[in-house]
Amino acid sequence: MKVKESREYFADVAEEWDEIRAGYFTEAMRDAAIARARLTPDAVVADLGTGTGFVIQGLAPHVAWVYGLDESPEMLAVARRNLAVFDNVELLGARGDALPLPDGSLDAVFGNMYLHHTPDPAAAIAEITRVLRPGGRLVLTDLDAHNQAWMREAMADRWLGFERDDVRAWYLAAGLTDVVVDCAEGNCCTTGPDGEALALSIFVAYGRKAWRHP
Repeated sequence: MKVKESREYFADVAEEWDEIRAGYFTEAMRDAAIARARLTPDAVVADLGTGTGFVIQGLAPHVAWVYGLDESPEMLAVARRNLAVFDNVELLGARGDALPLPDGSLDAVFGNMYLHHTPDPAAAIAEITRVLRPGGRLVLTDLDAHNQAWMREAMADRWLGFERDDVRAWYLAAGLTDVVVDCAEGNCCTTGPDGEALALSIFVAYGRKAWRHP
């Protein structure tokens, strides 16, 4: 799937995304993923593929600063409205494979349904690891491998989810330790092309940047 197609999809759905998103993943799943990072009030964190700011709404009350990064100007425009109540949020237009942040600058990075839109998931995880400080945490929630090929066209998905062993291997190759890939709190509930109800399982992947790269 071409990047242009992904951008077009999110440009088209930006104003409706909060309603669409509500069926895919819940506040409970978001908050459980955030809890895994054990954030402190002085933490500086980032949310990749921030969309309309759903994850940041769970992060901002608990940390010092949040960067929200997304390629879609339309999604970021909605995020700015949704996040106007927070004074510790900075939204940036950026590609996931070239983050506009210094090496070792973040205490944690989050990405909800971000990885399956990236051209190269292993490279994306390596780039995220670059901006983590030693001891910083990466928490990704995304779809387990599935066979719903229609999602490539309907939702501009590059990948039909992931095998958990692959995600674990990408974390380790990037220099992350204490890696855990487990079931997230809940499923992605959607409707198939024939109107059938679908519940796709979601994983949460956690890792901590080594104090010294192996």
